[in-house]
Amino acid sequence: MKTIPVINCQTLPFSDKLSKDRIDRAITAFGETVIRRFLCFALYLLGVNRQDIGKSLSLPAETVKSIIKVLMADGTEALEDRRRKPSVPIPQVCPTLPPIMLKQVDSLTLVDLGTQDRQIKIDRNDTLQTRTVLLTMLNSGLLTNQQVAEAIGLTLQRTTALAQELMQSGAVSLLDRREGQKQEYRVTPAIKAELIQQFALDVITGEPASGASLSDQLKKRCEITISARTIRYHLGKLGLPRIKHSLPQLVAAVKKTSENGA
Repeated sequence: MKTIPVINCQTLPFSDKLSKDRIDRAITAFGETVIRRFLCFALYLLGVNRQDIGKSLSLPAETVKSIIKVLMADGTEALEDRRRKPSVPIPQVCPTLPPIMLKQVDSLTLVDLGTQDRQIKIDRNDTLQTRTVLLTMLNSGLLTNQQVAEAIGLTLQRTTALAQELMQSGAVSLLDRREGQKQEYRVTPAIKAELIQQFALDVITGEPASGASLSDQLKKRCEITISARTIRYHLGKLGLPRIKHSLPQLVAAVKKTSENGA
């Protein structure tokens, strides 16, 4: 598809002085050989006869023919004067990227990538996912050891060790191998039911509902011995921390509705 109209040079005004000045500056910048080839090809495109092109540029007709043939085959690279140092494209300077930040919002760890609407959201209660993602970013140089250590609640030394284990052995190395958390069969459905019930009771009545508090209360009320760590693990797996603030509000709203109805 043609997009450039045929140019009729007969109707265009020319200035010999401007032409000389411009050609002199162009020769200084690009060299005489390049400008001669450029003008040769331009006149060719404008429909000038090869013989006339040669006469106007003081070139043999065969040279004109060769220049046009090479330019059509090799493109702009054929304009280069092989006797001069090849031109080197100036690389574009990449803009400085903003640093990646970690934020703790409610039950989420947000990885802020520094651009609008670009965030990775990780459930803080999902320890394995949190560690896998953040330690992978640490190993990739996207986060600092200090940032990751604070986010996962470990020392700098332990965080470094985990990052190395992840790189060497994969995500399986991050699994907690302590029996109290790994073997879920020890927490039966009955124990889970009592745990959920105690959690809901504490949240509604304003009690701490922490792992240690729930462990103590289950031991006193139900004679169930379960570690605070295991409780926190199952609370997170059940998603109960998500309703820690909303549950009392819902209960209060229901109670108010019932009182108004009465």
